[in-house]
Amino acid sequence: GFTYPLPMKKIREFADQVETLYVIEELEPFIEEQLKAAGIECIGKEKIPRIGELNPDIIAEALLGEVRETMHIEEDKKVGRPPTLCAGCPHRGFYYALSKKKNVVVTGDIGCYTLGAAEPLNSLDSCVCMGASISMAHGAQKAFEKHNVEKRVVGVIGDSTFFHTGVNSLIDVAYNKGNTVSVILDNRITGMTGHQENPGTGFTLMGEPAKEIDIPALVKAIGIEH
Repeated sequence: GFTYPLPMKKIREFADQVETLYVIEELEPFIEEQLKAAGIECIGKEKIPRIGELNPDIIAEALLGEVRETMHIEEDKKVGRPPTLCAGCPHRGFYYALSKKKNVVVTGDIGCYTLGAAEPLNSLDSCVCMGASISMAHGAQKAFEKHNVEKRVVGVIGDSTFFHTGVNSLIDVAYNKGNTVSVILDNRITGMTGHQENPGTGFTLMGEPAKEIDIPALVKAIGIEH
C-alpha cells in the first residue's frame, strides 16, 4: 500500500486480526491520525517518541520497557570523526586550491562537496538550498560591484544538483549579465545519497540507457560564453 491515500481496507483487515495495533513512524503522527479518524484503534505517539530518528533500541524501550545494554565509553576516550570527502575525491584538490585564494567568497550547494566547508579545507562560506550557490553568488557579486567592494564570488555546485535546480540559476546569471565564477563539479554521479544515476550519467535510475546531458553544450546554449 501507499501512505497517501492510505489503504484503509487493508489496514482495517489487519487491525481485526490483532489485539493491539501499534503505529511506529518517525516524527509527526501522520498515519496514526488518519487511522484514528477512520475509527481504527491504535497506539502511536503515546509511546513512540515524536522527535529524533528511531532505532530498534528506542522502540524496544518505548513498547516493551526493555533497556538494551550498550557499551559505555569514557567521554575523554572518544575521538571526534566528522564526515570528510572520500579518499581520492577530485573535489579535495579543487577546494585546496580554492582555499588559497584571498578576497574570494565561495557559495556552496547541497551535496557531498558541501564538506568543503569543514576542516581542513575551510573553503565554503554558505550553503542554503539546492541550486542556491549560483544565484547567491550572482546576487553577492552584484552587491559587491554596486558598493565598490573588491571581492570575487565563486559559486560551487555538483552535477546532479545543477540538473535539479542549478540550470535556472545559471540562466539568471547569463540573462542578468552576471560576473561570477560558476563551477560545476561534475563527478558523473549523485554522490551524497549513494551513487544514483542522474541526467548526466547516461542511465535511468532503473539502469536503462538514457540521453546524457552535455553540460558544456547546455551552458553555452543558455548564454554562457566562457
